Amino acid sequence: MPNIEIICPCCDNILVIDTFAKEVVSHRERKKKESLEAFLEHEKNKSTELEKKLAEAREKEKNRSEFLKKKFEEAKNNKDLKDPAPNIIWD
Repeated sequence: MPNIEIICPCCDNILVIDTFAKEVVSHRERKKKESLEAFLEHEKNKSTELEKKLAEAREKEKNRSEFLKKKFEEAKNNKDLKDPAPNIIWD
């Protein structure tokens, strides 16, 4: 069944029309093109957000690394610490 798509002059949406039944079958919003200025502003904000997330990830990794070093030193200095019992019973 051949359908055609046209742009509605009133609402600026895309209308799908069935040519046999001569009626509108469906409609959907037309993607609006944003201006160059809006696009550039969005990309500028995007790069600052990425820089902020990268800085947060670096700080988190630094804290994690320091935490692991501290735990390793505590375990190394604690001579009474024994290996945990195995969780698997090999029968």
